[in-house]
Amino acid sequence: MKAFLTPSVIRFLVINGYRYCLSKTDETSQSHAAVRITLTPVKNRPSVYHLTQGYDTCFSIMHEPLQMARGIHNTEVLINLEDHDLKGYNDSISFV
Repeated sequence: MKAFLTPSVIRFLVINGYRYCLSKTDETSQSHAAVRITLTPVKNRPSVYHLTQGYDTCFSIMHEPLQMARGIHNTEVLINLEDHDLKGYNDSISFV
């Protein structure tokens, strides 16, 4: 399930043991954004030499994704969340 990235989502992911995010960047035809960044949280550091197919790079969740959660002009930032991860999340999440 994809949701918009917010600082509270980052906080929730860190509490649940996620430390990194795989990142994929695409163009989008949305009226509010020209670029879409999709992040997938992971608990263990992925190899930057052998990233999962379809991903461009990875980030430490407390650096670039935290900055992205504060907003980037003309960019839509989404995060892939698994249903089992959402069970303990009490704050509001805006799903796509």
